[in-house]
Amino acid sequence: MILSPAQRNELKRVVDNPDSSDKEKCRALIVLLLGEGLSNKDIAKRLNVHENTVIKWRSRWTGEEEIPSILDKPTESSGRPRDVLTISKLDEIKKVSGSRPKDADRWTVRSLAKAVDLPIATTQRALVELDIDLMLQSSTYE
Repeated sequence: MILSPAQRNELKRVVDNPDSSDKEKCRALIVLLLGEGLSNKDIAKRLNVHENTVIKWRSRWTGEEEIPSILDKPTESSGRPRDVLTISKLDEIKKVSGSRPKDADRWTVRSLAKAVDLPIATTQRALVELDIDLMLQSSTYE
């Protein structure tokens, strides 16, 4: 892989910049070492990363993937996108938890989860996020 002097300088700047994250530095080092002609295996061993990581950044840098730059920052939060616990779902949980259940004196996490059609763990997380204590809710129904 051939790097232009401008590309090499930019990658070195990223590596030397104290504000660059460890991930950015590692990505830049991978590309710099690829530019020196090292094999994927040698780079992986040298940087203590998996060989698949080197392969991924080689393909991104060479344009085999539709990624504009090696220095692209990931989204602010990594992991699964927040598609289950939407604002409308939080509003529904708030509304339902403020009402009296039909067959009981108070809501439990399980019964509330069933009522709003969410997993129990997600419902519990929503209650924590909304600062709702189901134990205290039963006294507010009167």
